Amino acid sequence: MPSSAPIDRILGTDPQFGDSAAIEARNIARFRLGLTVLARRFPEAADRFERLGREADPVLRPFLYDPVLRNAFEDDLVALENHRQDPSELAAHLGAADLDAADGLGPCERLMDPRHRPWPGRGVGWVWTDVRPGTGALPLAARLEELCAGTFADLRGARRVSPDEKAVTGLTRGAELLAELLPHSGAGVFPHISLVGLARGETDDGELYSLSGGDPLPSALFIAPEHLDDPWATAEILLHEGLHLKQFDVLRTGSLVADPGHQVEIPWRLSPWSLTRVLAALHVYAHMVLFFAAAAEAPAGLRERFGEPPVTEDVGVPTPGSRAALEGGFTTSAQRATYLGYQALQVHGGALTPAGRRFVEWLLDAVAPLVPAVRTPEPAADGRADAPAADRSGEPPAPEPRGYRKVEPVAVCALPEQRQLLAYAPGPARFHWLNEHAWLIYALCDGSPLGAIEERYAAQLGTVDRRLAAGLAGLVAAGLVAPVGD
Repeated sequence: MPSSAPIDRILGTDPQFGDSAAIEARNIARFRLGLTVLARRFPEAADRFERLGREADPVLRPFLYDPVLRNAFEDDLVALENHRQDPSELAAHLGAADLDAADGLGPCERLMDPRHRPWPGRGVGWVWTDVRPGTGALPLAARLEELCAGTFADLRGARRVSPDEKAVTGLTRGAELLAELLPHSGAGVFPHISLVGLARGETDDGELYSLSGGDPLPSALFIAPEHLDDPWATAEILLHEGLHLKQFDVLRTGSLVADPGHQVEIPWRLSPWSLTRVLAALHVYAHMVLFFAAAAEAPAGLRERFGEPPVTEDVGVPTPGSRAALEGGFTTSAQRATYLGYQALQVHGGALTPAGRRFVEWLLDAVAPLVPAVRTPEPAADGRADAPAADRSGEPPAPEPRGYRKVEPVAVCALPEQRQLLAYAPGPARFHWLNEHAWLIYALCDGSPLGAIEERYAAQLGTVDRRLAAGLAGLVAAGLVAPVGD
């Protein structure tokens, strides 16, 4: 059996999908640039947006990862993108937040009494305890409860549970176990978790085990308190739900699916899933393959401190009436990762973006030493493996022999350490992530004639090839540059 350590390193250090520090840096850059854009759109709140946007990353981070503020920020961006004239939700909540506290707490965490951070030093996650006396009527507290209710909308009898000391200790022990068992991919989920709450309720599949907030309540997860007694169960839940929150952050800085509504049949469920949900599940199951492998080879010292690891790799019961319930199978992380990987890459790969294909390949390549079948395509109906879908975008039109200029007022934020430039196009009101090559072409578009742009491009890369035409066409389509004279 291969060692889990190299796989843990691969899954925890990929600069696009695994490195939490890099993912966080991109999200902070997006938040910072978003504040600039919102300041232009809402001049009456510009002082608040601009002031926060000038803060250093460590000061900015608790505001970005505050569940209420982040929900408001994303709602504001959606309103801008759809050219709606809604008032700024973020401005309203920032008006009630203390921008001078300098205590490293986000506005919602500051409401809690008592305050608990279950994994200090690994992330700034905090526990939802009780709202501090005298603050329960504040709009921020009311909005937090409202977002929580929306997260619980699909649960029956859902209710929050105030944690006791035993529950907080259970969270801490589970986090310590996860970080020691998987020091890269396991410890890498904690920076993406802000709020940790306890809850009870019922789903269609039985009693609530855990859930993550996602869009309704960003950077938040909930756990049923009964599952905090066993540190192995707690570690598994933190990894599972933390990975969903990590992917939420990944998706804020790059799309993986070109057709979000694309449906995929799931043998262990009655209803099909969207391709976006398939990738989210594959992300978790691939890591669970690693988790169970690492648990099986856990050293004696870890077992002495945290008890014996789970003896089964079953990760869920198929829904009654589903194909898996009737025929068997699809109960382990390896079986489900194999099926989802094949569906995502071989059957529905045409609905993925290039980044989405690399995301799936990264996961499958990482766990292939443990589950070789994930990289063995199943035959198609005619006996051949499905070929990757052809690029249907067509060849980019050749640029006309004239110059190109930057569209104004484009707002940009550079991440030179990641060789990326984040740009906000005012026309379509969207963020675009430019890689090093696109960034170069964008920098060259200063209104000069095309011949001059080609000369400077060749001076940087040694030649002029079709990538320049494709890059110019992409920047024009994104609304970031325009032909001179338009």
